[in-house]
Amino acid sequence: MGRRPAKCYRFCKNKPFPKSRFNRGVPDAKIRTYDLGARKASVEIFPVTVHCVSQELEQISSEALEAARIQANKYMVKSSQKDAFHMRIRVHPFHVLRINKMLSCAGADRLQTGMRGAYGKPYGMAARVRIGQILMSIRTRPALEAAAHEALRRAKFKFSGRQVLVHSKYWGFTKILRDEYEELRDAGKLHFMGTHSIMLKPKGRVTERNALA
Repeated sequence: MGRRPAKCYRFCKNKPFPKSRFNRGVPDAKIRTYDLGARKASVEIFPVTVHCVSQELEQISSEALEAARIQANKYMVKSSQKDAFHMRIRVHPFHVLRINKMLSCAGADRLQTGMRGAYGKPYGMAARVRIGQILMSIRTRPALEAAAHEALRRAKFKFSGRQVLVHSKYWGFTKILRDEYEELRDAGKLHFMGTHSIMLKPKGRVTERNALA
C-alpha cells in the first residue's frame, strides 16, 4: 500500500500527538539533516538571509520537508559552491500521523469490523506550522542573494498551502539589523558565538566582556 496524499493530513484538526511512552512504534521521520552547506561558517561571512515563511496553519509531512531540503540544496550547490551558503530547516516533524488501515480484498468484510475501534496506528511524522512561521532559511553572501531566493522558490513547490519569501533586514541568523551590525562590532558591543552573535547589554555584574556595553 502506497502513501496517502498530503491532503489527508494537511490541516491541524487534532491535538499534537508526539512520540512518547504512550505512543510507541512510531516510524522515523524522513528528514534527518536540518543544517546544510557551511554549517560552521562564522557569522561575519554570510550577512544576507532569505526566509521561506508559511502563510497557513497546517501540517507539513517529513517527506515534504526532505524533498524541499534536497531541492534547495541542489540548486544552491549548482549555483555556487557547497561552502558558499548555510541552509537551515527551521521546523521539526514531531507530530505523529495515524492511519486506520482498511482491507480492500475480496471477503474483507469477514476479516474486519469497519469503523469499530477506528483509532489508527502510527503512520508517519509531520511538523505543525502556524501563520508567519519560518520554514527554511538560507544565509549567504550578497552576490548570491538572488540564487538563495530562487532555491527557496523552487523548494516551496514541495509544500501544500501558501508560502512567501522574505529577505531579512537582520545580519545572518542574528537579531541585529544589518545596517547597525558593523557599527556595533567596531564599537566592541557584540559577543561572538561562532555562527551567531548577540548584543552585549549594560546590566548584571561588570565583567571584561560587558564593560564597554
